Amino acid sequence: MEELKIWSIDSDSNAKVTALDTAAQTESEGLLEDILTENPEMLADGLKLIGRQTRTTGGPLDLLGVEPDGRLSVYELKRGTLSREAVAQVIDYASDLEDLDTESLYRHIAEQSGNLGIQKIGDFEEWYRENFADDASLTPLRMVLVGLGVDETTERMVNYLVRSGVDISLLTFHCFEQDGKTLFARQVEVDSSNTPVGPRHGEPRLQRFRESIRSHGVDERLVDEVTSMFMRRTVSFSTEHSKTKRNFYLDYSWYKPKDDSWSPKKNAATLFIEVDKGGVMVGFHAVAVALAKPKEFDGLRAEGIEFERTPKESILQFGQVDYALKVAVSSLEKWSEIRPQLTALVEKVCEGYSAYKQRALSEDTE
Repeated sequence: MEELKIWSIDSDSNAKVTALDTAAQTESEGLLEDILTENPEMLADGLKLIGRQTRTTGGPLDLLGVEPDGRLSVYELKRGTLSREAVAQVIDYASDLEDLDTESLYRHIAEQSGNLGIQKIGDFEEWYRENFADDASLTPLRMVLVGLGVDETTERMVNYLVRSGVDISLLTFHCFEQDGKTLFARQVEVDSSNTPVGPRHGEPRLQRFRESIRSHGVDERLVDEVTSMFMRRTVSFSTEHSKTKRNFYLDYSWYKPKDDSWSPKKNAATLFIEVDKGGVMVGFHAVAVALAKPKEFDGLRAEGIEFERTPKESILQFGQVDYALKVAVSSLEKWSEIRPQLTALVEKVCEGYSAYKQRALSEDTE
């Protein structure tokens, strides 16, 4: 990267020019992250920052934002020169967030907000819908590397990723001093915003889910059979995929908040299936357990169907139920044995939902 130089022009002195001095590296390093947090427009026009030092499995990411089109963006900042390690880090952070289903991602962002100069967001779904169009989507994520310089290897790698269709950009800032002030100049080294998204980065989540099924050695017919159980019910489920999970949602757009122990969200999943090396897990979140009644699960245990109880689900708690239950299905043969009982159980969830909806709507008209 060529050195960036800036000259100041004094129009009152026959257009005399003065070269600005480069600010000391240590001063600019200390200022960069705080300044960008307070002034997100220096990173991108219309950017809204929603997280700083947000926790991921790979470590805390520096800045998390939402672009004007509603997409989530991950910013990895280096106070010095960007190196190849920064590329691996930003991909690690972005992949961890994008593997979360919508419900988990909303909850994670809300829980991690409010740190180090970032506003606290209590209900991220509500905040997002208030600020962005109805058809906006958080994914696919955008990745941005930011530093006070970049080495040739890193720039070459990022350019290669952009040519391959990955949405990753590279910005550098240069600092100068003039009359006791520190000036920042932004230079766009690599910009992916005008590059078409490649097939791998933009492929549907369903395709990623299918790939995960194959990588775990799970029979796709088993997954399809289990899925069909959810899709042929008296009420309709919407569905969404993450890498290893498929969530099923009931509609709660009719619900008006009350002073009770549960306030459903449109993004709160009711049922799910999850793939692993052992086959398929059929899951019932807390709301599903409550709608079907816990005694129904106890009855199936008496018939030899073993449910695994997950840790407390405070976000999805329904009444006194604050846990999820799931059962392992290892093969098509196993599925044929327990399908009638699980199908009847899912139907009880639907019946419980319909009764709850009817009761709630009736109360509203009284």
